[in-house]
Amino acid sequence: MLSLLLAVQLAGCVPARWPWTDAASLGLLDGSPINCLVLEAEPGPEFAGAASGRGLRLVRAGFTPRASLTPAPFMATDQGLWPGVRAEKQGQVEARPTSAAWVDTNTGYLRYLRAAAPPGAEVWIGVKPPEREVLSGRRYAQAIADAAMSGARWVVSLDTALAALLRQGEPRALDAWARINGTLRFYETHREMVDAPDFSRLALLEDPSSGALMSGGIVDMIAAKHIPLRVVPVPELKPERLRGVRTLLNIDPAGLTDAQREDLMAVARQGVALINGPPGWRLSMPEGGAFVFADDQVKRLDEVWRGVNSFIWGKNFAVRVFGAHSVLSNLKQLPDGRLALHLVNYSDYPVEAITIHAASKVARATLLTPRGPQPAEVYPLEEGCGIDVAKLDDVAILVLEMVREPAHEKR
Repeated sequence: MLSLLLAVQLAGCVPARWPWTDAASLGLLDGSPINCLVLEAEPGPEFAGAASGRGLRLVRAGFTPRASLTPAPFMATDQGLWPGVRAEKQGQVEARPTSAAWVDTNTGYLRYLRAAAPPGAEVWIGVKPPEREVLSGRRYAQAIADAAMSGARWVVSLDTALAALLRQGEPRALDAWARINGTLRFYETHREMVDAPDFSRLALLEDPSSGALMSGGIVDMIAAKHIPLRVVPVPELKPERLRGVRTLLNIDPAGLTDAQREDLMAVARQGVALINGPPGWRLSMPEGGAFVFADDQVKRLDEVWRGVNSFIWGKNFAVRVFGAHSVLSNLKQLPDGRLALHLVNYSDYPVEAITIHAASKVARATLLTPRGPQPAEVYPLEEGCGIDVAKLDDVAILVLEMVREPAHEKR
């Protein structure tokens, strides 16, 4: 009941941890989409009155350890990775088992939460930035987008140095603040594309025992290869939940109950191909509240990944993305049938010459960015269509309006 009340009260909130207690600090919110301040302590009367006058909602910090979160109308945790391209000690980009540039991300975990939660649920992640450095506005945009493309909200949190420089009116800090607000405004403007469900012909059956609450698992590995994916929680294993899915990855067959195996067979009888994990494979979860896998567990994951990768390699489950090093993507389907491909660049420089191959015919494509929309050229391929993105600065959403097939041509 408490989570339901919070979900109703905080619906539409764009949250931020507010590091200041004086009413004058609220002037920084002029023109900002931020409308909800998360406070560590009870505010003073002057601050509370000024906030109320601006229509701001004030909430006390209340985050749950991610391992303890259960599906609910409102879920918030402050445990997560700071998003960005991971580098080894020598400064080289780390690849991990996927061979692609590895991105520290919370998307796999957040996508599971959204898939397991009731419709319309509010999901917040309040991971704080690393201290002892002044982060650029681009790094904050990545944190906002990492949550948004997973259907969640990042609770904006400034590093100590940036907060101090911002209050001093330092130009670079003001530029970073403007970029933060511009990115928030972009995703609020296109909220239907944030809240839409993930779309793919490929689905993964997942629960906490197979790594759903962890970062760096199979979902993140598949995402690193730019392959769209639907996450299906084990309790939601029903034929109606898998409409349009052609392949279902079941990485932990031994973890299913007899009733769930029966549900799996019902799905298979509808024509969905089942790909099971290695016989007897079982992954132990980290202890002590850890939410990333240890090195020995990564090696165990690699056993499953090799089989998954050999199957999905070269296949198009809705769209394929090429030339997008340091970029992650997530495909969503809107109620009117359009597809929205979220693109997030986790590097410190723009990425150029990205190519998208759609498995179906596309009538029109539009690239949405914080700087405005622009049409994207669609050209025919032997199978489906191609769309080129000349340059991705930090975040974008490619909207694809699909050609509607005559009923007799649909399979």
